[in-house]
Amino acid sequence: MNFEHERDSFLRSLKKTPFPKINSKQVVMEMIANGVAAICAFIVYKVLQNFIVVKSVKNLWGLANKRDKMMVSKNTFETISSIFIFIIVLFVFTYVEELIENYLKEREDRQT
Repeated sequence: MNFEHERDSFLRSLKKTPFPKINSKQVVMEMIANGVAAICAFIVYKVLQNFIVVKSVKNLWGLANKRDKMMVSKNTFETISSIFIFIIVLFVFTYVEELIENYLKEREDRQT
């Protein structure tokens, strides 16, 4: 395998490929959407903790469960929370990103 030929071929293809121009509005839009999605992830995790109890030493492996909460192992809780967080954050991220894009388009239309 000729390493120099592969490297030169890769560099030529990079020169031919135009990189997208990114402006500050797009960066801010991504940061806001990611921030809102992260906040939603924390909220979902806390809400799940209100309905699910993890068996541990703190609650004597479920014997000290005063409320009628679902009792699960740590691995099951992590799996459930990961699935819920992924689904909800995906929807929130997409929705917030769309809201911001629409806002920016309306703002550009008003300025022109």
